[in-house]
Amino acid sequence: MGKSQTMDKSQVIDWRTVIVFVSIAFSSQCGGGFAAGSTPWSYFFQNTGFYGMLPEVTQPYFCLFMPLIVAAINCFMIYFFMKFAMDFRTFDYGNFLGKYGERFFGGKLAKPMQYVYELNFNWLLIVCMALAYSSSGSALHELTGIPYMLTTFIVGVIMFVLCMKGSSLVRKNAVFMSSVIFLALVVVNVPNLFFNIASGNLTRELGVMSEQIHTSIASGAGSMIKYLLIAFAWAYIFSGQNLGGFGAYVNHAQLFTNKKTLRWAVILSVIANWAFLEMTVVNLAANYSQVMEGWKAGKAVYTILVVQNGVGTGVVKGIMLTLITVAIFFATISTAINYAQGFNDRALNWYQKKTNEAPEISAAKRNKRGAVLTLIYICLTWGVSQAGLTALVSKGLTLVSFINLFTLIFPTIMNVIIGWKDADYTKLEKME
Repeated sequence: MGKSQTMDKSQVIDWRTVIVFVSIAFSSQCGGGFAAGSTPWSYFFQNTGFYGMLPEVTQPYFCLFMPLIVAAINCFMIYFFMKFAMDFRTFDYGNFLGKYGERFFGGKLAKPMQYVYELNFNWLLIVCMALAYSSSGSALHELTGIPYMLTTFIVGVIMFVLCMKGSSLVRKNAVFMSSVIFLALVVVNVPNLFFNIASGNLTRELGVMSEQIHTSIASGAGSMIKYLLIAFAWAYIFSGQNLGGFGAYVNHAQLFTNKKTLRWAVILSVIANWAFLEMTVVNLAANYSQVMEGWKAGKAVYTILVVQNGVGTGVVKGIMLTLITVAIFFATISTAINYAQGFNDRALNWYQKKTNEAPEISAAKRNKRGAVLTLIYICLTWGVSQAGLTALVSKGLTLVSFINLFTLIFPTIMNVIIGWKDADYTKLEKME
């Protein structure tokens, strides 16, 4: 009987852990750029390429199936690198990459992978924080007319206060934060989804896209195969920038003690993100012509245009605009504070190790030093945010995707091909 009960432990799904992970994954991937519509627009509809190394998005005809490609890539990648971290108990991304890289090519790529990811992760810290309050700043600018520089400054001040006072609150309330974002996006996206399909807006705009691509093909600019491959490339790039922060996911692998729980957590998190990405893309596609005009005019929060052109009258639209602003702001908070906290922890731990300072002295000075680091971080990322939301998405996050091929994508494929033995799940203990 005792042995049977022990074996059952490895088969039991821990639904509390599933919900926590889904909440963290949803709020992490559904950031301000996602909620604003700028990220899916830049990757699936209109992008100027990446300095000649990656193709331009020359048409958006394949936009409706690209979120499914993103979901498939994310599901495969997140499950296997999380399972590796769980099985080998490597919850620090430095140790994880060392173990990940030592299993192929004689381990010669382990150190280079760590160094490249270190640079990539620090760049991601800067870009994502800048993107976070750039999203909120753009939303406030487009709704109120207040200059973008001033709105991002206001958001930066709010972020500084929250980073100093509210980081633990946000981390402890990931489920609440995700629920607010979830409900706001449902109220905005679902009614507009049905409206755009029933009114014929989606069919009409898909016709516009179809005419564009066939005109381009007839002019000799490319073939249907070429455009299909470009769509696949940018679907990966969207996925790659999501996966760029996998160091944070690896840390959460310590919550899991069997692969059944992990499998459900990953699948449900991917389905949730796919559903909202698909709804966002459909609504953008149904408003393609208007959003394109907005893009040309320098607007960056396209979900506002979706609401303004969508279902309902003045009062309903006002409620929806308020909700989408709340969703964008909550998404930026959940992203920005966690990144700022990660920046502080990394810098302070490095300083303590370098100076051999006693742990009790470091702990006593941690808050004061953290305040200085946060101020520096906020000022740096505020400066970066002045490049604009569209530029941050199309250039900054695309670089993350490009580098991530070396640090995560190819290594995961290699490790899956090589394979590894499951851990003894009857003996694993959950770590909080």
